[in-house]
Amino acid sequence: MDVVTETSPPGDPAPRRAWRDYTRPATWPTWLRRTFSLLSPVALALAGAWIALVIAGTTQTYVGPLAIDVAFRPTLTGESVIHLDPVGAVVLDTHSGPVTLDISVRQVDLDGLSGYVNDPYSLAGLDDELAAGIQDVLVDAAIRAAVTAVIGGTLAAALVLRSVRRTALAAGVATAAVLGSYGLVALTYNSDAVREPAYTGPLAAAPQLIGNAEDIATNFDAYADQLAGFVANVAAVYDTTLNLQTFQPNDDTIRVLHVSDLHLNPAAWDIIGAVADQYSVDAIVDSGDIVDQGTPLENSYVRPIADLGRPYVFVKGNHDSVATVAAVAAAPNAVVLDGEPADVAGLRFMGEPDPRFTPDKSVRGVPDEVLREGTEEFADDAADAEPSPDVIVYHDPSHAELFDGIAPLVLSGHAHKRDTYVLDDGTRVMVQGSTGGAGLRGLRDEDPTPVNLSVLYFDPETKALVAWDDLTLGGLGRTSAEIDRHQAGEDDGAAQGPEDPSPAPDLEN
Repeated sequence: MDVVTETSPPGDPAPRRAWRDYTRPATWPTWLRRTFSLLSPVALALAGAWIALVIAGTTQTYVGPLAIDVAFRPTLTGESVIHLDPVGAVVLDTHSGPVTLDISVRQVDLDGLSGYVNDPYSLAGLDDELAAGIQDVLVDAAIRAAVTAVIGGTLAAALVLRSVRRTALAAGVATAAVLGSYGLVALTYNSDAVREPAYTGPLAAAPQLIGNAEDIATNFDAYADQLAGFVANVAAVYDTTLNLQTFQPNDDTIRVLHVSDLHLNPAAWDIIGAVADQYSVDAIVDSGDIVDQGTPLENSYVRPIADLGRPYVFVKGNHDSVATVAAVAAAPNAVVLDGEPADVAGLRFMGEPDPRFTPDKSVRGVPDEVLREGTEEFADDAADAEPSPDVIVYHDPSHAELFDGIAPLVLSGHAHKRDTYVLDDGTRVMVQGSTGGAGLRGLRDEDPTPVNLSVLYFDPETKALVAWDDLTLGGLGRTSAEIDRHQAGEDDGAAQGPEDPSPAPDLEN
């Protein structure tokens, strides 16, 4: 039996019409039409809300000196992410729910930031300003994101469904999704999450850079409240100096202020300026580590050097970078020591940069030979200098015995602990404590690092060190102050001999 199969001639539109009829909801079964009618507004509301948040859900604003972007993103798991490009991000498990809070630091206003760095009193209120500003921004961003999501979901449904009833349903779904997400975030919010941040990118080294940030934040308020007390105590210390019954300098005596390891502490400049003026010093010598990480962002910190009104002799420490040295050298009164003698205030100084750049604890493994070889090379150069230097300035005193007999005095820092001792051939090594109280690192412990600086008195004829005043302020957040006057040749008490020199401290110094 023959079977005859009917086929549509080429170009017959009948199959296409059949397909269009099938795709029309009117031809669907009743249950499918009802399901589509219910789910299509929901799907379009959620999709439209997501697309709208991606396109227009970001709030851009300034908080203090920071330009930031804040966005609420729909995700499967909730968290808060603070992007600090290009150094990485901080991830906080702050909540559960289908919302991620993204905060991106887009730009830093360097002029505005330098205003805070140069004015420690404005710095004292910066934390409150940032906290209040962030809070306002988050509220504004949350409202903007909610409105954007609802509008996006509503528009998507209106454009596709062309039905007032189903568009209104989509608007309701978008509104419910936003309110439900925010409600879930509020119910599951965990404020303790900030204690356990996760770091990504190069920022993963952050815990090694500054230690326990919670301890620092806890102690910062006490520090900020006491900044004015530092300068007030300087005047009291100076009055005490005038009444000491030991060595009294005359008008011809060369006076040099020795500071070290400021570590980005803004209060240090007020202290240095007050002491320099009170004692009428002829020059200031900084034996290194003026900043903390050596980043270009820190360069604005050194601007007050130009306002000190006297030569500022500087040598690079292990926390200072090439950019730091260039920023210091830009001051018209700065004298950066780089292996060549420099005559300042009647004295011949000679110094060499620390051969290392180890700004944080993650840069361990730098062999001690690097420092020793650098010290040996500089000691050979100093020994060949004609005329010989009166003062050698070198940041790390670990191998100070190599300078013995080359100059009568070596000024160092690095250890954050004051010390002085005399070597076999008569060279005195003076290790200065931290004039910056170890910077923010000094806020970690209950007993903050003291603020140390010294005024040195030199004979104008012989260039020899005659006496010195050690000034000690009670550390960040303290208001105590004391002064000790010493004369060259007297018993140094706690001084160390050449066979037991100051040990090399941890590289985090």
